[in-house]
Amino acid sequence: MKTTQRKRKPVRARLDEERLTELLDVAAEVFISEGFSAASTNEIARRANSSKTTFYSRFPTKEQLFLAVIKRRVTGIFQQVADSLPEGPPIEETLRNFGSALIRFAVSKEQLALVRVISMESAKFPELGKRFYELGPKRGEQALAAYLTKQAEKGRLSNEDTRQMAEHFISMITGGRVRWFVLGFDPSSVPKSALQKHLNSAIQVFMRAYGRVPAK
Repeated sequence: MKTTQRKRKPVRARLDEERLTELLDVAAEVFISEGFSAASTNEIARRANSSKTTFYSRFPTKEQLFLAVIKRRVTGIFQQVADSLPEGPPIEETLRNFGSALIRFAVSKEQLALVRVISMESAKFPELGKRFYELGPKRGEQALAAYLTKQAEKGRLSNEDTRQMAEHFISMITGGRVRWFVLGFDPSSVPKSALQKHLNSAIQVFMRAYGRVPAK
């Protein structure tokens, strides 16, 4: 009986991925501390111990480098949030797990710092804000909408515009106190119980609007 072996990436490819991860981590630190406009690509290359030739062949412009930082950050978040949407459990349970994951990332120090930089620079560089939305919030809305569509097909939710339903739920979760953390409020000053109450209230409102009572 033959056993299949998973193909391993060549050593060079693995090393290149490790170097890219290190470079993007350094770039994220510089962008967050200095802001997009003031950040120096030469300084980023120096801190990452990357030759300028290698650095600029991979990222010819600062915009492309920052977009790579955004993509790496929000893609990782999206995957973890999307994984919290199994079809089987009760809707309230799944929405609670989804919402908890979303709030956890939304109030994290790294995410708040990144959003502040994007907010400050998006007027001059609108592509940054656009790509952040496309890679993060938009994909989150699409994933939640796909889940809600399946629940509506099972008769567990109203058969309405599930994309709009997803937008409503995410807006409730990321609104209120959560929204103002980006202005500098310290998330640790808000008790976890208050954030949990905020989430539970959003779930209750959502289910009152879109939930269906099972037929007896």
